[in-house]
Amino acid sequence: MKKVFQGVNVNLQMLAAQLFQWFTLKGYQSQYYGAGNYYIVQAKKEGFLRHLFAADRAFTVKLFGGQGYLEVETGVANWVKAEDVTEAFLGDLILGPIGLLVEAGEGLWNIEIEHEIMKEIDRLINSGAVSAMPQPGYQYGYQPTMPYYAQPYPQPYQVKVCPLCGYQNPANAKFCTNCGRQL
Repeated sequence: MKKVFQGVNVNLQMLAAQLFQWFTLKGYQSQYYGAGNYYIVQAKKEGFLRHLFAADRAFTVKLFGGQGYLEVETGVANWVKAEDVTEAFLGDLILGPIGLLVEAGEGLWNIEIEHEIMKEIDRLINSGAVSAMPQPGYQYGYQPTMPYYAQPYPQPYQVKVCPLCGYQNPANAKFCTNCGRQL
């Protein structure tokens, strides 16, 4: 299912984050990725039978925006693993069609979910929750690639320095691993 919104200024990252949260509240495992002026939101249900029969299937929402418009496409595609995400891969996913062959019953249910997704996007846009007013000198729609999860801050490596030989030992060491002196 595809829909184009004209005359809207949408913060794509905010819209993707809102859809991620919406799916999560509905009990889906969700993720989103962004590159440039497009974002991908994916959601899949977990469970034993789903794991056996449709482990890689996920509802996929492609968001592509620019000055005054938003293009949304929904469908079912393979779940993207975080380690596989690159800008080139996302570009292929964005430019390629969404859709895996699904059985008739599942296909009807998927259409219902896709309609719900579009209604939620309409609601978010009309409520102003994801509006973005371009600022002077700002190229609208461009955001750097960011996965949905927060990057942990690197912890400084803590060491215990041996007073005898000066060797740097792990912080929890009781004895120097170089000379054996008690720390």
